[in-house]
Amino acid sequence: NTTTGFNDNAVVKTVYDPCPAGFKMPASNAFTGFTTTGQSTSFKSQFNVSGDWDMGWNFKAGGSSTATVYFPASGLRDSNNGSLYGVGSLGSYRSAVPLSLYTGASCILYFQQVYVGPRYNNPRSQGYSVRPVAE
Repeated sequence: NTTTGFNDNAVVKTVYDPCPAGFKMPASNAFTGFTTTGQSTSFKSQFNVSGDWDMGWNFKAGGSSTATVYFPASGLRDSNNGSLYGVGSLGSYRSAVPLSLYTGASCILYFQQVYVGPRYNNPRSQGYSVRPVAE
């Protein structure tokens, strides 16, 4: 895993991968299907969701109009003091890829009730949730 930035490159599971056997961290473009454009948006008409906000979003899965996967707004752990931040109001999910080798940023999914950012970046030092994908 030497490539940085947003991409669809295969992720190789290593001993540092926190996912259980049979699963791995997602590629950095894994969440682009969560908006109709693949980009960040504040327009609900571009959220690829089913239903209304429910302390998280039911994102449509795999291009299906009926199958969904629920991502709760689980917040994040603040890197400055270790406290939980944004529980119930934001979701942030880590991918396997850093934004670059020279910045402290990680490629993540970030969302709120009024925003979905499938190609977002935030400090790697923050504690994000992980949603593994099957190997």
